[in-house]
Amino acid sequence: DVKFIVEGETIHAHRLILKLAAPALAHLCEDVDEDDALPIIGVRSSIFQGVLRFAYGDTVPPEVWTAVAATDNDNKNSADDTTNDEKEPCVLSTPSMEILDAANRFGVVDLKILAETKVAESDVRISTASDLILYADAKDCPLLKERVVDYFVANAELIRKHPSFGKVKESASILDELMEAYVTKRILRSFSSGEEGGDVDYESMGVNLLRRKLDGRGLDVDGSREMLIQRLEVWDDRKRVGGV
Repeated sequence: DVKFIVEGETIHAHRLILKLAAPALAHLCEDVDEDDALPIIGVRSSIFQGVLRFAYGDTVPPEVWTAVAATDNDNKNSADDTTNDEKEPCVLSTPSMEILDAANRFGVVDLKILAETKVAESDVRISTASDLILYADAKDCPLLKERVVDYFVANAELIRKHPSFGKVKESASILDELMEAYVTKRILRSFSSGEEGGDVDYESMGVNLLRRKLDGRGLDVDGSREMLIQRLEVWDDRKRVGGV
């Protein structure tokens, strides 16, 4: 009962499904008549349909994860930093990043986290690290940000020499975070320490562990690292006073 126009293609969906699985996209449709089509700008049709497929059935067709845009010819060899260090890659130059961006935009949290994990595992390189940490910070992708910070600690000299690092210098907060991680050589935990209920040293935990704890308490797993920790601390406070 709702239609979208993406790259000239008409795509149909159900408002009820969108309200449950893609609330931000459903919100865009609230004032759209059934006979009208809502144009979606800035997303490839294949990516948008992949997001809808996930909203309907918690899965994205494998080919969507590898469907590079036809205009991305300059990015075919981007994995080789030795030959592309001077290039200025688009932050959305891979299908995983496109899916991450669309899932975040339309409120499909589980897909956002899945795509974020894929990007963190395969897309962080010397030439992309600076752009990715800025993106991760702006879009509340703490796992990706954590991965880039760790990568910076191991490759600080090369990343600082890359032209894209100039953008990072414009953000005092991110620059401070990178420098602190580099100096302290931080190592975040990926496993619980001691009894589950007594393990409340959230600052020492990695994002995956924080999310597991939030999920186990039925709490929202989306948001920045600071937001994740705050939710756990609030939950602990309420539990101590008998509110949970």
